[in-house]
Amino acid sequence: MKLYGIKRGAVLLLWVLLLSCNDEDLWEEQYGVGDRICFGVSSGETSEAKTRSVTDFVLRAADSADLLCMTAEVAEGIDEKITRGVSVSLASFYDRFHVLAYWKKNGTLVDQQFYMDDDASKKGAVWSSTNVYYWPGRIHALQFYAWAPTDAGLVAPKTPSEDRMLSYRVPAEAPQQKDLVVASTTEFAGDSNQTVPLTFRHVCTAVRFAVGRQMQPGSIKSVALQGVKYQGSYDMAGRVWILDAATTDFAQTLNFPTTGTEAAGDAITPAGGTFMMLPQQLPADARVEVVFVNAEGVERTLTASVGNTEWRMATTITYKLSVSPEGELDFVTCPRTQDAHYEICPITIRCDARLGSKGGWTLTSDDPQHVTFVEQGKFVNPDIEALVKAGYWLEEHHGTSTLKSSSTGDVTVYVFLRENVTEADRKITLSLSSAQGVQEAKTFSFLQYCPAWNNGIGVERIQDADEPWGFNWSEVNFKYTFGKGFASVLINIYIRLFVDSPCVTDKGWGVFSDTEVIFDLSKMKKLTTAKDPDNGNQNTWDLYTYDGINNILDLITMIKSWGGKLESNAHLPQTSNFAGRACGLKNKYLLQQENHSGHTVYRPVLNRADLLWYLPARDEMPLLQDNLSGDYWTSTSITDPGTTAWKYTAGGTASPEDRGTVLHVRAVRAKPII
Repeated sequence: MKLYGIKRGAVLLLWVLLLSCNDEDLWEEQYGVGDRICFGVSSGETSEAKTRSVTDFVLRAADSADLLCMTAEVAEGIDEKITRGVSVSLASFYDRFHVLAYWKKNGTLVDQQFYMDDDASKKGAVWSSTNVYYWPGRIHALQFYAWAPTDAGLVAPKTPSEDRMLSYRVPAEAPQQKDLVVASTTEFAGDSNQTVPLTFRHVCTAVRFAVGRQMQPGSIKSVALQGVKYQGSYDMAGRVWILDAATTDFAQTLNFPTTGTEAAGDAITPAGGTFMMLPQQLPADARVEVVFVNAEGVERTLTASVGNTEWRMATTITYKLSVSPEGELDFVTCPRTQDAHYEICPITIRCDARLGSKGGWTLTSDDPQHVTFVEQGKFVNPDIEALVKAGYWLEEHHGTSTLKSSSTGDVTVYVFLRENVTEADRKITLSLSSAQGVQEAKTFSFLQYCPAWNNGIGVERIQDADEPWGFNWSEVNFKYTFGKGFASVLINIYIRLFVDSPCVTDKGWGVFSDTEVIFDLSKMKKLTTAKDPDNGNQNTWDLYTYDGINNILDLITMIKSWGGKLESNAHLPQTSNFAGRACGLKNKYLLQQENHSGHTVYRPVLNRADLLWYLPARDEMPLLQDNLSGDYWTSTSITDPGTTAWKYTAGGTASPEDRGTVLHVRAVRAKPII
């Protein structure tokens, strides 16, 4: 809110006395004192709140099939219409605000007292204070701070020598929480003799609840914000909050009846019930809790994590609650933005037994050419699913574009995305519908990036987990053990068929014997390839196929899926990947299957022609575009002494680095010719 400049002598003035003098003429003549100091009030924000962003959450009850979806809308400004009378505007400004004036004399702060420390009250059309204050004259300077309301519990500095902080603790009850507004000015010369323009700004975040897209009959008994910061200090000079780490909960009992006919956006929290919270990056364990009572009178407590989301200053957060007619089918977790290469992103769908008995559900997308699905547990063989979980995009086992299921509870579905090598991001919308139209279809949209193209090379856009370069495992050795059973037979078959390396040995295998599988990567041959400075594709292929290392790591994947136990004192590699392998896993794979003695084992195979995404070579790195920062592995090795490889530092320099160092890894792809 802005205190507009008002002409001297106008009606809407705040007359304030700062000092008493028996001889005003003498004071003015000696020190250059001028007219009285005055202010006028106006708004510094727009009157209409506009939606800035929308975030979806899901509220879950651990012991119930009830599902309540929540959408968070963030609107710029704290609008009086939205917050139902809790917030303030120019038309409904508080009847009183407080003003502090910091005072300099001959350029030195007068730290013993404020020049002005007074409330301003509204009396009819005029703002006035108990005292009258004059401009002090040319050797002085003033800076003004003001806030409202005066009864909110704000604790102000006692003297000008203190920090310019307002301490505050949010009251426990929503009706007692105020829409705090604060104003500050630059420094004014003491003989300015003008109206001081103040700008009042909202410094809290309004949090309210409203009806979402659907509501079922029942009642919302209560809503709560849990694990949020509630006290701190507002820096009037810097216009920022400095909050204490302590958290607390805020709750309201509502008993808000629902009929299922409510319109989207209808308020759930009543007039005067908007939470006025401190702006903050919410702690990781912050939650929204809703107690919902269905039509049968069954009470459920549902919670949603809102941790690490932001409540921005001077915005209104509207949590819109939706309870579907049966409350039984929706997305629980959905994909975030995905990268341009071949991707597998698991999602979770929730369906309770009532819907499962009515024909189940169907999952589709608006892009069946590039998006397919497989439900967890529905692969041809569990070993194939283990490979998918390990990150292998399998050409023959990536599912169908339409998934129909009658599974209930929390159901995991693997979403397979083909690479996006166009020049535009791909928007994908998933649709979840119930059989026979029992429930309105739910949709969720997300993006799959296109590469950042430059000079015919495209780089992936999302920074994945960092990796070592690998091939320097001089002290890496570990052992898995199995009891008697068929898993040990499968291990032996896998080793005989796919792994031909002195790095892997086994003993005691058989249906009636215990089995040990020993890995000693220090026995791997010294790397003598992948030296090309500008052919990353060839380097990556050389690394990926070198001395059976990928077969060894695939065997570890299978051993884990078969229930192998790792010895407690194992000396493992830093990661099950290395830089070249991490890039290789961004391509599509075929599946090699072998049958022996009634047993079937599988191995993912990357054909040479299918290695499209690779680790760039040293001299290819400068071609990459996408705001890179930090250190990145290249695929170019340094074979003498065989313990280093070339790293690239964003900005254009390359240097040797120990192969065990964990650095950023980005895959690239040559632009296809269309």
